[in-house]
Amino acid sequence: MPPGRSHDPASELAEVLGHQKKGRPRALYAACTANGFAIQAVLRRARQDGTPALVESTAGQVNLSGGYSGLTPDLFRRQVLQMAAGMGVAPGQVILGGDHIGPHLWRRMPAGQAMQKAAALTAACVAAGYRKIHLDPVSPCGDDPLLADGSLPLELVCRRTAELGRVAEQAAEKAKISPPVYVIGSDVPPPGGEIGAAGPPSVTDPGRLRDFLSACRRAFESMELMPAWERVYAVVVHTGAAFSPLMVQPYSSDRLKPLTALISRDKSRVLEAHSTDFQTEEDLAAMVKDHCGVLKVGPALTYALREALFALAEMERRTLGARKDVTCSRLPEVMERLMVAEPGFWQTYYQGSEGEQAHLRQHALSDRIRYYWARPEAEAARQQLFANLRRYPPPLSVVRECLPAAGDKIGTGRLDNDPGAIVLDRIGQVTKTYARACRLDRTV
Repeated sequence: MPPGRSHDPASELAEVLGHQKKGRPRALYAACTANGFAIQAVLRRARQDGTPALVESTAGQVNLSGGYSGLTPDLFRRQVLQMAAGMGVAPGQVILGGDHIGPHLWRRMPAGQAMQKAAALTAACVAAGYRKIHLDPVSPCGDDPLLADGSLPLELVCRRTAELGRVAEQAAEKAKISPPVYVIGSDVPPPGGEIGAAGPPSVTDPGRLRDFLSACRRAFESMELMPAWERVYAVVVHTGAAFSPLMVQPYSSDRLKPLTALISRDKSRVLEAHSTDFQTEEDLAAMVKDHCGVLKVGPALTYALREALFALAEMERRTLGARKDVTCSRLPEVMERLMVAEPGFWQTYYQGSEGEQAHLRQHALSDRIRYYWARPEAEAARQQLFANLRRYPPPLSVVRECLPAAGDKIGTGRLDNDPGAIVLDRIGQVTKTYARACRLDRTV
């Protein structure tokens, strides 16, 4: 694909669909993040490859109240496109999406109120120019009737999916823009991805998927939304891949075979794989071969960010800690204070002793620290860190010890000894892995 080509999401996903149904594995990866460094790394990869940059915000990251990023959908769109323009990426090369758009964030409210908020967010995302919407009303709300396993009845999930789809269609019509494409699912991994106490998730049962698609089609048809149904290009399932604070459940192609057989016969849809973070390139490529046309990644991007920032802070401590003319950032300590003072984003996720929780706060794969990078204190410390290392660049030997890959590149002139460049390079290792797995030509 030539750099700068305009990318329409409907045609991009249709192209993925066409390749998949002809036995030519191909996918797009969706970066679910509101972090500026992570988004820059995705845009840089898109610029290098001439491929679309699919950037998605979750309902928790970006919403009408600002989310934990402080951004509304319109502000998120402006920020991403401003970054793209500054990097020479054409606006048409950027596809914005909404992930987990549904009542999950407000699930403790009565269902009517929670769905009203989900509808308002859906409309705002479409009006802001989001072109791919994951309709996700799977989370039970405060007064919902539940099945024995604690889930919602299938018909209720499908009706709410169609209701949010109708809101999206009406928002597009009101804004006089093309309506978006949709992703649906009744068996959706939790936002952020986790391996529960009972172990890794089971792979979605093919019968359950078949029943859901049939019921959802009926719900769309009953609301006279068949044109929208034709734009449902992907369905979310449990692929069996997962991660927890301390471990990764590897993907197993054998476990997905029944689902692969089912979706391969569906000429209109592919699978969307969530919780793919920290999988190997080979396993990601296997997912693509198994009809996963969209690979979601989020925590792995910000985990790489955290790795790079903490490694830079260690370089700062080693080389500048004794200098009287330098005030060190003490970035890890700043982040620890923020997380301890406001434990709401991690407390229910990290178990164990105080020491074990302290380790998880800063090093867990599930990366709850990502919720704190936008805080003013964190950003001030990050800026101080960069200023110090730009004034006094660390010796190559120290870079090699703390970040060997970056050290090798700096030593051979392929990377500047600059903290911003080092951070983007580390996150770029993740985007490169996904780009290679999605293209499968190993030329990236």
